[in-house]
Amino acid sequence: MKTFILLSAIPGAGKSTWAEQYRLTHRHVLVVSSDEIRKEITGLYQNFEHEKEVWDLFFKRILEYRDKYDDVTVIADSTNTQNKYRMFYAENVVGFDRKVLIEFKKPFEQILKQNKERNESKIVPEKILKAMWDSYEEPDDEVIDNFDEYIVIHKWFDSSKVKQSFHYNP
Repeated sequence: MKTFILLSAIPGAGKSTWAEQYRLTHRHVLVVSSDEIRKEITGLYQNFEHEKEVWDLFFKRILEYRDKYDDVTVIADSTNTQNKYRMFYAENVVGFDRKVLIEFKKPFEQILKQNKERNESKIVPEKILKAMWDSYEEPDDEVIDNFDEYIVIHKWFDSSKVKQSFHYNP
């Protein structure tokens, strides 16, 4: 079975941590991360000078992983804070047996705290987080109807295994 999972939340809400935990606890999972692609292309997580290249490669990798494996879950790890982006993936990522939208709903204070716990190179300035928080769109019915499943995650989980595996401060 081919499953596509689209994550949605502002930075610091736990998308990458959740994706890593899922990857470590399930078989045949590949994560496509806009942050990691940005770092791959520019050398920095926070360099936004080559966004067309980042997003072209992001989309291309999702489709490459879909085509390469018969049994795979591909997680798209990026913010997707507006319905137009969620709809883009719902409509254009074809060839998967199942599409899942996962929204992370956390209090802003918790996101600020989690953001500060990230590796320094991934910390997002509070002013930018606030602007993203203020402009965040809840998934509407049309978006939700274009996915096979819609999951909301409210709770934060703390996994030392995940923290050891990637981007947390020591």
